[in-house]
Amino acid sequence: MKALEVKKLSKSFGNLEVLKSVSFSLEKGEVLSIIGSSGGGKTTLLRCINFLEKANDGEIYVNDELVYKASSQNKLENFISPTAQLSFGLVFQQFNLFPQYTVLDNLTLAPRLRNKQTPRAQIEEQAYALLERVGLSEKANSYPCEISGGQQQRVAIARALMLNPDILCFDEPTSALDPELTGEVLKVIKSLKSGDHTMVIVTHEMEFAKNVSDKVIFMADGIIEEMGTPEQIFDNPQSPKLVAFLNKANEII
Repeated sequence: MKALEVKKLSKSFGNLEVLKSVSFSLEKGEVLSIIGSSGGGKTTLLRCINFLEKANDGEIYVNDELVYKASSQNKLENFISPTAQLSFGLVFQQFNLFPQYTVLDNLTLAPRLRNKQTPRAQIEEQAYALLERVGLSEKANSYPCEISGGQQQRVAIARALMLNPDILCFDEPTSALDPELTGEVLKVIKSLKSGDHTMVIVTHEMEFAKNVSDKVIFMADGIIEEMGTPEQIFDNPQSPKLVAFLNKANEII
């Protein structure tokens, strides 16, 4: 059973074609990193997978079940499962915590609204367990403005896990952090790598992608230019565009 399968996903903004028939699949527990230069389609792909953008064409399956289908040729074929969004958890670049709520309330708000019959104490018990997992149990009653950017991103990761999503997605989770804080967030993400968490990570951290991924996609000009294992992508790249991208990334390092 495939945890996630994307088939021929396309997305345009007016006359600008940003995604061009993108297809890939993941088994349960696999980690996929998506790399590439800005404007290549990475974040748009992630947003389409999470339904923050609606693809113009293509299909998305979760656990072999169709959750999204779009056709620009036949609108009658369009379909989105009413529970599709519940399959995905998304961690944003800018944390997106609610500033007026404590860390604990940020974690428990969505579960309390979704599961009104579940006792609050039970939901809070889960929240405390996740905060301990990301090393922040002592910050439960703090507000976002009272903790560092790295801590805020760890709270955002715990919040995404509260609804037990099938697929956990990260949109450049360290781009707003300085190098010292980046390390603590990447450590938490790496700790989630297990059979329980299927993850899709858009990242500019090449060493992290190499160490944590089962598969790596290099995107350029709206297509998957190259896809393979970390060893294939980083140690034996075939596409001239990928070679140029990696050379530039190494120069920056």
